[in-house]
Amino acid sequence: MEKSNEMVIKNSKDFNPIITKAGDVNSLEFKTIKSKELKEINEWMPVVNKKIDAFQKRNSQTTSSLMSLNMIDSAPYRVLRQILAQVQKKRSALKESMYKIEKKKIEYNNLQEKTVRNELEELKMKKYACDIIDSQGYIEAALKELGALKRRYEEICKNKNIPEDWDETDFEKQEIEHHIKTMFRNGLRDRLQGSHNMGTMEYFSQFGINSVYAYFLIDDYVKQIKQAIASNKQVGIETEYEFLDKMYDIFKNEYKKAAKRIGLDSITHVDFLMKDSI
Repeated sequence: MEKSNEMVIKNSKDFNPIITKAGDVNSLEFKTIKSKELKEINEWMPVVNKKIDAFQKRNSQTTSSLMSLNMIDSAPYRVLRQILAQVQKKRSALKESMYKIEKKKIEYNNLQEKTVRNELEELKMKKYACDIIDSQGYIEAALKELGALKRRYEEICKNKNIPEDWDETDFEKQEIEHHIKTMFRNGLRDRLQGSHNMGTMEYFSQFGINSVYAYFLIDDYVKQIKQAIASNKQVGIETEYEFLDKMYDIFKNEYKKAAKRIGLDSITHVDFLMKDSI
């Protein structure tokens, strides 16, 4: 007869409620994750499995071409990559926990089937029961995080008009925008500290942007904001978003100069990018 790995605790009163939840008859039940939520997470995993392949390498081709070769959350796909990275990390930890728990359930059941057990075996059973039951909260917490990450993934795709069949080529197309907006955001922070950061200047150069001109534009933006504040105008974060959008429009093709100087015909090669087969 096939043996079930479901664990049945016959003597729950034997457990100290101060150090473990094993004495609670309801402790093996999830408090938040039910069949509906579990089904939703399960059905999303094939999407994660497919999309995670777009981010298995450390750097994008754009980053490698214009930064690594040169040696010298600005985009929604970057946010998606971060979400998928968190999912992968949570899923790996959950996998290890689940396998350990299932192993302990088997060992617990095997010991419980013995008609005669010595003191050490009785102690092992209690330890297995405590470990299994006390881990339920951590497992459910991981499942809740997976469910929340799923919803965030869907919201970003919907609100940023990202197609369901996006792939690594789509990610690479947005990398220039991400880097330009990031370097100007860093430059803005530099100037607010009254500095010209060497790392930021190098960042500009890697993407073919003259750092002196870049800081000039940043200083001009800061001047305009200070003037607005002095005139008692309320300045919101959207002004910074508009500035970064403008900088991208101005400099979006400058990376080609850096690539040409390195000796590259192209910074990406589609033959070596994951393409969705849907």
